[in-house]
Amino acid sequence: MADLTGRLTRRRPLGWRPGRRAALGALVLAVLLAALLWVALASPWLRVQEVRVAGAGRTDPARVLALVGDARGDALAALDTGALTQRVESALPLVESVDVQRSWPTALVVRLHERQAVAAVPSTSGGVDLVDAEGRVLQHADAAPAGVPLLSVDVDAARPGALRAALEVNGSLASGVRSRVVSITADSPDSVRLQLAEGPQVVWGDAGRPERKAQVLLRLLQEPEVAEAAVVDVSAPDAPAVRSAV
Repeated sequence: MADLTGRLTRRRPLGWRPGRRAALGALVLAVLLAALLWVALASPWLRVQEVRVAGAGRTDPARVLALVGDARGDALAALDTGALTQRVESALPLVESVDVQRSWPTALVVRLHERQAVAAVPSTSGGVDLVDAEGRVLQHADAAPAGVPLLSVDVDAARPGALRAALEVNGSLASGVRSRVVSITADSPDSVRLQLAEGPQVVWGDAGRPERKAQVLLRLLQEPEVAEAAVVDVSAPDAPAVRSAV
């Protein structure tokens, strides 16, 4: 009886051993991962079939498609979006930054953030060059578009830094002033002038204290006699001056 009890005690329960269950689980997981990798990288279902361009205001979408069109047919998961971004940014001067995004299951979206023209500079060949806040020429146009002031600076005759000062002043203008400016001139870095639409010429001076100058100018323009004056001088904003003739 004791011998029978011993044999029963030593008998193992039926079923899978823990080691075998772990091995089977690892095998199933490996198969699933391999299947997922095949679907993502090798299957014909998740490949780039469409390229969409968003945010192209002044940029020709066809130029963007030409730069990234070779991605068609590639596995969407394996695309080097960083390389595509750099390619578009370096080739298109109007583009400040690019977001290249996957749109599952088969599309690629190239979203452009274009540089904004802040001024128009007369061109020696006629028309104007539209420039950004850093003075970079973005494109050529027949005339300054609405809302973009004409930056009239004779670079050869003006003192060094006049163009940069005019750009800096233009970039610092408060919206209430900027919307009324039609042109900006400068003979030197500290003699920037603004011409207002249907209003006086404004002696702005250098690029310093733009908030205070804008505050003083807008307050003065509320007075009818100032709005009809020829010149308003806010170069020293704590002691502004109004003149009836240039």
